[in-house]
Amino acid sequence: MTARTVAIVVLLAMIVPVAAAQEEFYIREVVVEGGMTLTVDTVSYYLGLEAGDPLDREAIVDGYRRLWDSGLFEDVRVEIEDHGDGAVTLYVIVRERPFVTSVDFEGNKKIKTPDLKDKLDERGVEIPRNVPMRSSQLGRIESAIKEVYDSEGFRSAQVSYSITEVSANKKKVVYLIDEGGKIKIKNIDFVGNNVFSRSKLRGVLKKTKQKSLRNYFGEKIVYTREAWDEDRDNLRKFYGDRGYIDVKIGEPALELVAKKPDAETLKKKKYTMRITIPVEEGEPYTLGSFEVTGVEIFSATGLASAFEVQEGGTYSRKAIEDGMETVRKSYHNAGYVYAYTNETWSRREGEERIVDVAVDIFEGDRFNLGRLEFVGNTTTRDKVLRREFRVAEGQPMNMGMFEASVYKVNALGYWKLEEEPLEFDFDDENKKVNVKVKGNEVGRNDIQFGAGYSELDGFFIQGQFNTRNFLGRGNSLGVSLQLGKRTDLYSLSYTEPYFLDRRILLGGSIFRNAVDYTQAGFSSYQRETTGITMSMGLGVGPFASVSGVLAFQDDLSRYVTSNSGFVGDPAGGHDRPVDIPPVDGATYERAFEEFSGRTHSFTPIYSKDSRDDPFQPSRGQALQFRLRLAGGILGGDYDYVRPELHFTQLHRLTKKSIVAYHAEVGQFLVYNQSEIPLYERYRMGGDRSLRGLPYYSVLPRTEEGEYFTTRGGSRIGGDRYWQVNLEYQFLIGGPVRLVYFIDMGNTYVAQQGWDFSLWRRTTGLEMRIFLPIFQAPIRFIYGYNLDPYPDEKESDFQFSIGTTF
Repeated sequence: MTARTVAIVVLLAMIVPVAAAQEEFYIREVVVEGGMTLTVDTVSYYLGLEAGDPLDREAIVDGYRRLWDSGLFEDVRVEIEDHGDGAVTLYVIVRERPFVTSVDFEGNKKIKTPDLKDKLDERGVEIPRNVPMRSSQLGRIESAIKEVYDSEGFRSAQVSYSITEVSANKKKVVYLIDEGGKIKIKNIDFVGNNVFSRSKLRGVLKKTKQKSLRNYFGEKIVYTREAWDEDRDNLRKFYGDRGYIDVKIGEPALELVAKKPDAETLKKKKYTMRITIPVEEGEPYTLGSFEVTGVEIFSATGLASAFEVQEGGTYSRKAIEDGMETVRKSYHNAGYVYAYTNETWSRREGEERIVDVAVDIFEGDRFNLGRLEFVGNTTTRDKVLRREFRVAEGQPMNMGMFEASVYKVNALGYWKLEEEPLEFDFDDENKKVNVKVKGNEVGRNDIQFGAGYSELDGFFIQGQFNTRNFLGRGNSLGVSLQLGKRTDLYSLSYTEPYFLDRRILLGGSIFRNAVDYTQAGFSSYQRETTGITMSMGLGVGPFASVSGVLAFQDDLSRYVTSNSGFVGDPAGGHDRPVDIPPVDGATYERAFEEFSGRTHSFTPIYSKDSRDDPFQPSRGQALQFRLRLAGGILGGDYDYVRPELHFTQLHRLTKKSIVAYHAEVGQFLVYNQSEIPLYERYRMGGDRSLRGLPYYSVLPRTEEGEYFTTRGGSRIGGDRYWQVNLEYQFLIGGPVRLVYFIDMGNTYVAQQGWDFSLWRRTTGLEMRIFLPIFQAPIRFIYGYNLDPYPDEKESDFQFSIGTTF
């Protein structure tokens, strides 16, 4: 045979008759045709045949398959040339696949190329480079890119690719992406829901919302698969909590609707989305029997009372889960750290929609707290942190109390826990739990020398040293000096929170303050105060304490008089209009009325503070009630009782948002026919009360706006007040927070009582920047007065360092 056999099938068919005529055929030579970069050795390697090998039908078939499966070729043919002497030449004709030298992306502005590659890698999709090009792989990449955009809310995105020749056997692939825009959810509908309305079910969805005034921005109005998977579970739980065990939530139907279908680009088409969710509700189930099993430590009857269920009532999965959580906490707080619960339920045979439920409890062994160690406290002494823990080494491991203690340590403000602060080592043999608590010093030593400006104090120079962790002992020490145009302040304070290593607080301070707000434009008085305080307290729970403060202070104040107003009896008598003779401007620049006196007081205080940080709290609450008792057996010039109540609550809504509200109220109650010192009366306004109103400018006024004055013409502050502050805090990033606030409140004289119709309201925005060198945030406040009197501005800008509450 002298002609080549054109196809391997023909070749293999002819081998048998040839073999019948001769004993053996062998391969004289392997020739590769059509290869541009591949050598004969490479082809022979995959083929498994080389010169000198016998000609074998099965070997050629297997070699052909290996060549094709290598992915190096777009086409492979094997031909034979018989030389008539028992020798043949194998011709391997190939067309190599071109190599992909690079893959680029164009049009991807919303998802940058590095992020897009990372997301493809997460899906197990590899970007080819310097490998043979396969159309199937390029298609998979195209589909994966579309999936990435779908998951990010760009469901109208379109993806295609083009191939460009770089050289004879090298190609460049470019994926062309038209991102369009994020598709907002216009409407969410349900079909098959007969028991619960669509609005009720929409409220169950936590991550998927339709666009509305309440949900106008944010990721919730953009559909993603991850969000839907979570919300489908929310729907199932909602139905299950109401007895609908057999509920079925189907796949949502997604429909894109273009507002402008004829627009040239995807983005201009302005797609919106309609979602339809199919629901098969089924029927509610009734709870047949209920029991708690596996109990030895506690009473089974007592544990069963933790479940708010009733035999014969509607089955509620939530009631069972809440009860199991209560039971688990009871065991964990008693040291049974391995205790867990398991619900088993079965449909009652022969009766429709009745389930019998049993909660089985595994109690385990009781563990004690072993070693308690701290990591990262380079300055703070071990005992300062250890004393905050209400579980001592060797005591049963009360998990609830231990977690509360960890929270309390974090709230100290000078040692912050790491993101994963606890490392547990369970010693099963000795029934002990060894714990490492990891944190970092945050440097609450504040040393300042410099100058500054605030709206309240004007320009000033200051020097101060403040620490909440003096010498690492957890004691507070403060020394400050401030000299300025309006304010001179001198103070020295010291507090020992654990006297004799017990929860006994001892502290004291001496101070001298002089303020002059007559030139500030927002107030009209001068005051000099010198005093000393001594305090003692006792801890009465993880976050609560009772204390008492003994104070002696001497005051001198001067008030600018006005030439008209209402004379008010501070003790609550009648009031009447009065005209004050005008002062001769040629003789006096201003007329002042002077008040002085000594106040001796004792103030018992109850405080409870579970906020997570004293400077930048994000959750928790604070409650304080104090009762100032002045005069009487303590002496001094004034006799009064002043109760005050303060309450603060913070909720973390999301990782980036916090809701906070604060309320306080107070009142003077005089006795022995005493007066209320004018300089002690309530004045509101400024960054710590009603933002948007100038400092100390909110005084009691009539409905017509008239002030109450002394007979000498000094405006009178209130003998009672109330205040409410509402905040929505948005964490922009790092130390910066943007705050939207609403403030309300007022102060009154006795004859007005509590006239809530005269309330003052403000609203506005505030930016807070917390810098480590300060122990309080820097604040820029723009407030708007919602009900201004004719003599007041509608808005006010304030700058300060400190907190509102």
